[in-house]
Amino acid sequence: MKTFWLHVKTCIGKYMSFSGYAKRSEFWTWALFVTIVSCVLFGAAVMLAIIRNSAGPDTTSNPLYWLSSIIFYIFMLLGLFYLFCLLPTLAVAVRRLRDAGYYPWTIVIPIILLIGSYHPALVVAISGMDSNPPEIPLPYCYAYLCLTAVVCLLYAILLCRATKETPL
Repeated sequence: MKTFWLHVKTCIGKYMSFSGYAKRSEFWTWALFVTIVSCVLFGAAVMLAIIRNSAGPDTTSNPLYWLSSIIFYIFMLLGLFYLFCLLPTLAVAVRRLRDAGYYPWTIVIPIILLIGSYHPALVVAISGMDSNPPEIPLPYCYAYLCLTAVVCLLYAILLCRATKETPL
């Protein structure tokens, strides 16, 4: 447990340091920390939404309508947490790629794909809500999102590679 918090503090302390190296344990401990905090916050929001919806439709006459504002603040906190974690995550990923022997600028590829997946994911999410056809055909959206998932998984595999051997 001591090394867990040590790695988290290291990643936060080196949030702007893209030089150097990061061991596998440092990178995956940071990823675990971000995942745990995200799941706790998102889980709390989902549980409050389930409790709120159990009292009936989401209208002002619902006795648990006040939970909507708490859910909103939890999602704001989650967004701020993601914003806080953006630079440390990029920095530790670049350091980890360098430690595994890869060119650090390759991190740009999944970042561009993830940023570009916003609109296709939005089209997929609202496709059943409107009678108008989506501006991008759904099969193209699904294909792009699958490509993004595959590339991100490949980068996760790259980040699992052992530390490169340095010649003597």
